[in-house]
Parts: sequence; C-alpha cells; structure tokens
Amino acid sequence: MREELPFPDKVLQTLHNLCSTAADLARRGEEVARILEKEPAEIEGILDRYKSEGCVESFSDNEGKKRYYLTGKGIIKVCSIFT
Repeated sequence: MREELPFPDKVLQTLHNLCSTAADLARRGEEVARILEKEPAEIEGILDRYKSEGCVESFSDNEGKKRYYLTGKGIIKVCSIFT
C-alpha cells in the first residue's frame, strides 16, 4: 500500500494533472490553491521553492499575476511518484 504523498508533491501533481507543462499552459497559484483548498500564499510558496529546485518555472501574466508550469525536471519528478 502506498503512503500518502507529502503535500508539496501533491501541488506538483496538481500542476501535472492540469497539463501545466509549458508557458502557454501555465496556471495561476490561486487556481491550484482553489483545487487543493489551501491559501494561495501557501501554494505559491511551495511552487517558488520548486522553482529554486528547477522543477517549476513562473512568469507574470498581463494582469500581473504569477503563473506556474512544470519544467522537464518537474515532469520527471511527478512521474517518479507513480513508480
């Protein structure tokens, strides 16, 4: 039986499930937060940590909101959850 995923990994998995794997598919932190029923600041903090690890990239959209998407390294990390 698999153990429960650590919450930060659930955040990455959610980006993957949303197909956020390229800049044109990037999602706002608040979208991910809404799905996971958490505060946007908490989710953005986790995503920013993953950015420093090279698993996520981000940019500001035309409304000044930060959007996130998985890098190749992030996709591999998510896929490794299933193996």
